[in-house]
Amino acid sequence: MTTRVRTPPASGRAAVVAVLAWVAAAATQAASTPSPPAATLALAPAPTTPEPPGAFARRRYRTLLAGVCPNPLIVQKDWLIQSEHGALYQLIGGAGRMSRGRYEGPLGSTGIELIVLEGGRGIGLGDAETAYSALYMGNSKAGVVPHLAFHDLDNALIFSARFPAIGVVALLDKSPSVLLWDRATYPQGFHSLADLKAFAASGRGKIYVSTTKRTFGRFLLTQGIPKDAFAEGFRGDGETFVINNGTWLNQGAVTNEVYQFEHGFNWRKPIDYVLVSDLGYDIYPSMVSVATNRLEELAPCLTKLVPLLQQAQVDYVTDPREINDLIVRFADAKLAAPFWKMPRKLVDSAVPVQLAAGLVGNGNNQTLGDFDLRRVAGLLDQIRGSLDVRAKKGVVPQDVVTNRFIDARIGLPTPAGTQRQ
Repeated sequence: MTTRVRTPPASGRAAVVAVLAWVAAAATQAASTPSPPAATLALAPAPTTPEPPGAFARRRYRTLLAGVCPNPLIVQKDWLIQSEHGALYQLIGGAGRMSRGRYEGPLGSTGIELIVLEGGRGIGLGDAETAYSALYMGNSKAGVVPHLAFHDLDNALIFSARFPAIGVVALLDKSPSVLLWDRATYPQGFHSLADLKAFAASGRGKIYVSTTKRTFGRFLLTQGIPKDAFAEGFRGDGETFVINNGTWLNQGAVTNEVYQFEHGFNWRKPIDYVLVSDLGYDIYPSMVSVATNRLEELAPCLTKLVPLLQQAQVDYVTDPREINDLIVRFADAKLAAPFWKMPRKLVDSAVPVQLAAGLVGNGNNQTLGDFDLRRVAGLLDQIRGSLDVRAKKGVVPQDVVTNRFIDARIGLPTPAGTQRQ
């Protein structure tokens, strides 16, 4: 049906090496082998010579959106350019127009323009703004109100009354958030809540996180890890971990800080980690979402757009080279933020890590991008006691996610037994 990627059966850290080799082979095959058109896509024949930037997007994404979707279509991200956002850039390809805080260009051959806005409070957004608040209040820096925005599942529930929004596709199945540690200091590691409670009782160090007032920091507190085991204030820094000689556990992203500590941050030693989702706080991160009050207005557009987003994620992880080049160029030009750096080796490592860790995947079926409502209900049960006036009274999973626009035929074929149970 479509060019697809097969996640290898290996798992964990060892899987990254296997996936690196596999991604290289898949990219070579994708570049040389024409693929049949998907039912929802009109795929032009593959060329016999290498394509210039943007040519694949024009050939691949041909569903007519002109007259159906807003033009330009504006998507607000929640953070700065990185591999986890690759599907959005894939729709334009590497020949779009770069400027401070935005990337824009034709969305394939669909007849409309796509604008992708950088996120981050006080960076791509105003000081008090978030991607989801921008759906209602606008992005004051860009001077626009986006049509779609990234939104984490937990925040969608927490703000279901103040900024009600509905996720229409989950490009990531797991959050990249991790707790990481120095492998030599803690060779047995920490793979469960019981392990973290034992660490807290040992007094050997702290668990360094951004906050314990919300999200997974609060979750860990509610699971019985004492308040005094935490140090708060993590903002992507490595100094606290280094100053404490690797005795602390550190928040981070499996696609970023793990690599940064192993190759920089004045550390350069092996790191291990546990995904926060594997500890039990299992959100859908960065859901592509629409303001609830615009759902019906944009429904005709979303019917055609969401399958393109699904396919773009498949295409990106199959051959990330063109978009990885863009990520490096955009960051090197300091168009995301002056401090934001995306070294080539870090960017090139990200897709294999996402596949090996299950960040990109089909969940518990054969479809990429859909939502498991039981999983959403499980997270709601976990945080319901902390919901306040910002949340809709009696909020239910269908208030924050929908599979209405998902094409169930688009996914990553996986060997038997590798899906979520």
